[in-house]
Amino acid sequence: MNSSLQAPADKLESVQMLRAIAALAVVFFHIPLFRNGDWGVDIFFVISGFIMAMVTAQSGSHFFTKRVIRVVPLYWLGTFGVFAVALLLPSLLDNTTADVPGLLKSLFFIPYQKGVYVQPLLYLGWTLNYEMFFYALFALSMAISHRYRLLICSSLLLALVVVGHLAKFETLLANFYTQQILAEFALGMGCYAVYARTAEWRSVGPGNAARAVLILIGLAALVYMPLSYHLAESLGRGLAWGIPAAIVFLALVHGLTAVDLPGWVVLIGDASYSLYLFHPYVLKVFNKVFHVFDAPGPLAYLMTPVSIILCCIVAIVIYRLVELPMTRWLRAMFIDRRKLANRPQVVPTAGAE
Repeated sequence: MNSSLQAPADKLESVQMLRAIAALAVVFFHIPLFRNGDWGVDIFFVISGFIMAMVTAQSGSHFFTKRVIRVVPLYWLGTFGVFAVALLLPSLLDNTTADVPGLLKSLFFIPYQKGVYVQPLLYLGWTLNYEMFFYALFALSMAISHRYRLLICSSLLLALVVVGHLAKFETLLANFYTQQILAEFALGMGCYAVYARTAEWRSVGPGNAARAVLILIGLAALVYMPLSYHLAESLGRGLAWGIPAAIVFLALVHGLTAVDLPGWVVLIGDASYSLYLFHPYVLKVFNKVFHVFDAPGPLAYLMTPVSIILCCIVAIVIYRLVELPMTRWLRAMFIDRRKLANRPQVVPTAGAE
């Protein structure tokens, strides 16, 4: 995997569409009627590997600062919010308690056991433990060699997965960070290697027949994912869902080259992080008010699309009013200002105005 490969900066609305699909799949999973859609996480991890490879193609400067700004503030805001609710209105939550050690571990991405699950206060944050671990390995790989960062990072991730397959660890951290799901970041970096090599083909644009075949392959792999729970249980999600997620990604990103997607699809993709983090609490409040998911029935199925639309609206509001302004402000404070401070000063010549 030659990390010196570079691809032109395409608009890549298709990636935002895939983010929207992944987030909506997870929303669907948390509606009690269905419990199918957690494979959206696997699509997210493939996307993450691809994006980290792409955004560092030219330079890895400020890499970790950018990732912290992108991930941490909104997650911390949500974590403190859940802690406050657990402290003041515990009846609104099921099993979450205002536990200070748990709060600190959650804030600093330290996995810990909560009941039968390994999850932080903002419970979907368990995936962010993997994300931050991946960012750390990626930063280390760039420090060793920017040119071969993808090869180094993929090798480290796959070595951990192999170790986890061969050995059964007693300690939680060792067990957590050797799970098969880590391989999905490597799959995402592999997707970028393919994407970079198809730059010339994409600049010409796929023919209608090629485009149709790619889209059909992507859709077929996407349909397969919710039908493969038995394989995920026996093979592990990296094999059962990670590989199909990579096929979905490659097929649809290439098949939808230069295609303008509906604005609302791209907007949900833009707001996918907010949607992912906060939708369980929107669903919980929605059900506590209307009690539509207490038992299956016509009303529950009728109100399912209403609840999903509500989750999207709340996510877009959080994205527009909180996530986006906060991210821009933090980038201006910690990245743009540093760039200005490090810019060489121009000494005016004699007689210059």
